Amino acid sequence: MEPKLQKGYQMEELIRRYFLRSGHFAVRGIPFVYRGFEITDIDVWAYERPSPMARHRVVVDSKNKSTPKAIERIFWAKGLQGVLKVEQAIVATTDKRREVSDFGREHGIVILDGNFLDRLEKTIEDFDQRLTEEQFIALLASYHPVKEGGDWKSRVKSAKQPLISDFGYNAINLWIGEANFFAGQMFLVPTHKQVACRVFYLMLSFVVIGTDFVLRDLLFSDSKIRFEMFNEGLRLGSPGDANTSKIMNLAFGLIEHYAPENRAVALKVRSRISDELDSIPTRMLAEYFCKPHVAQELFGIAKEFEAAAYSTSFVPPHRLSVGCKAILGLFADFWNIDRTKFLSEQFSAASPVSESAPSAPPESKTGPSDKEQPELPGLES
Repeated sequence: MEPKLQKGYQMEELIRRYFLRSGHFAVRGIPFVYRGFEITDIDVWAYERPSPMARHRVVVDSKNKSTPKAIERIFWAKGLQGVLKVEQAIVATTDKRREVSDFGREHGIVILDGNFLDRLEKTIEDFDQRLTEEQFIALLASYHPVKEGGDWKSRVKSAKQPLISDFGYNAINLWIGEANFFAGQMFLVPTHKQVACRVFYLMLSFVVIGTDFVLRDLLFSDSKIRFEMFNEGLRLGSPGDANTSKIMNLAFGLIEHYAPENRAVALKVRSRISDELDSIPTRMLAEYFCKPHVAQELFGIAKEFEAAAYSTSFVPPHRLSVGCKAILGLFADFWNIDRTKFLSEQFSAASPVSESAPSAPPESKTGPSDKEQPELPGLES
């Protein structure tokens, strides 16, 4: 692989690929930000759906140093697990002492020690099947915008934050907005259309994995209640309608108490706000995602979008699976974009940026071939 990764990054990439191979959805390099101050970053974050009603999130602290100070990292990981409220924390260390693993086990921290990492490095697949995080970031950095708001590298970094800090409806809405931005960039920046498409896939993978997470709490709800609650979450964010109503009632109550002469204006504003919230076309999203067979497939769809984003061989939209193409069509309708634009031949043509990526196998296996892939209604090329 050219260029060779630094030892620390190499270890993080090995661990992420271990989780991917184990069936997880995994992300590297997530910044942990508190009130605008970046405290640290999460080396690897992994997400698993062991059953329809269970979700398992893992944070991995990875250190590849000559003196890894593994015991200190166990304390750090234990505290991080509590702050982030995730189900599992793991320390990956080159330290091979049994005492380290025993101490971690006593405190509920899984240790991937030097012996495990040595075996992992020998058995993991070659790095030529996927872009590393560093290669992916390099592709983002190859675009130098001339207008404000076009720093793709910073946008992707910021978009990762909610995976650990606000993993819910607010995050889903943020990722929908970012996916919309990069959907537009595919057509506005033709020299980097494939790079923009990769980020578009990544944002959609976040949307889908976030949706899978929030739907776990609605699994046993009546279908109507499930739809209403999910729709409210998309329209109003977290924690939803109750909090929005509370804020509105407080604001308009203060107006009626201290400025009763403006009561009529306050009622008019309240009515207009309610109408504008009701006009947000989230119903189509809620109706689709709340279908039982769709909810069951979300985890796999998210993994496919993520794999397409990082594939060394670019995967154009028409080569994705039926499930992924259905999501593309859904959001195209939501954003009032012509569905057929996503299947334009421009995505099949190599761009200068994509050609500079590392060499790859002849064709990605992320989705079926053209002949095997049936077209969805409205998505025919």
